[in-house]
Amino acid sequence: MNPISLTLGFNPAPNTKSLIDGSVRPKGIELRVQTKFSEGFDNVGARHRKIIEGAIDGGELSISSFILARLRGVRLRAFPVFLSRRFRHRCFHCPANSPLRDPSELAGKKVTVHRYNATTPVWLKGILQNEYGVKPETVEWYVAEPDIAEESLHPPPPQIRVRFIPPPCTRKHAIELLEKGELDAALEPYQTLSSNPRLRLIFPDYRKVEEEFFRRTGAFPINHLLVLREHIAEAHPWIVESLLTAFREAEALAERYRNEEEKQEAAWERKVMGEDFYYSLKKGCARRSLATLIEYQIQQGILDSKPEIESLFFSQALDP
Repeated sequence: MNPISLTLGFNPAPNTKSLIDGSVRPKGIELRVQTKFSEGFDNVGARHRKIIEGAIDGGELSISSFILARLRGVRLRAFPVFLSRRFRHRCFHCPANSPLRDPSELAGKKVTVHRYNATTPVWLKGILQNEYGVKPETVEWYVAEPDIAEESLHPPPPQIRVRFIPPPCTRKHAIELLEKGELDAALEPYQTLSSNPRLRLIFPDYRKVEEEFFRRTGAFPINHLLVLREHIAEAHPWIVESLLTAFREAEALAERYRNEEEKQEAAWERKVMGEDFYYSLKKGCARRSLATLIEYQIQQGILDSKPEIESLFFSQALDP
């Protein structure tokens, strides 16, 4: 049998690098990996757009964007392969000289997120509301880029104040405005911000509050999952198992690609969760995490009703 050619877009991270360098090869598939879609911080949003518009076969996609795409009929389906995941209290940033000491003080403030309905902002707005009592309608949101099609078709509720960052409308420019003090805070996952001398974390001891959050909720913030166009799996049903097996193998090899800081972070995450993170909805915390994200989407007016979780995934990929 000749191999099937697939083009997937995803981030070169420890849990995917073995797929990029060829150490792991999905059976029966000639895998082409695309990692470059735009410049800098904007590369991620550009990748999501390409996947949803069908420019490539699938790849690493924002969960929030994916759910909205599915609900409007885009024929993508997911694997329980959560390629981007990280605790999020470390994503609350403010200017170094800011008087802010607690997230509860963000009511009435100007806060930037890269896209209002994107997955990381959904997690962070949910944490802000449910843990610190700050509802989205009490904040003036400054958005660095427009929502992608699925998100823009379901705009925020009318009481939410969303403004666009003035041109150049990029995530980088939003951070520049934060550095100048023209914005009060950024809810963003960029790791480079923690070493920016013009900024500081609102949670200096973020690990402590992240661990407390997990103990209380059982949720580990998951951001991106693996998706594939449905017609490909319909024509070649074996592809689902092949890709799932390959990405699980790549996850198992992630440690060899981590630097020392990443190894320490992974060890701490395992300690907090009491186990490894599994690419599965039947063991580990992934299902509870996805349910929490969907609850936040409902709460924020992004979804009108809860989708059945299993309906989002290829049925062949739901075994443990």
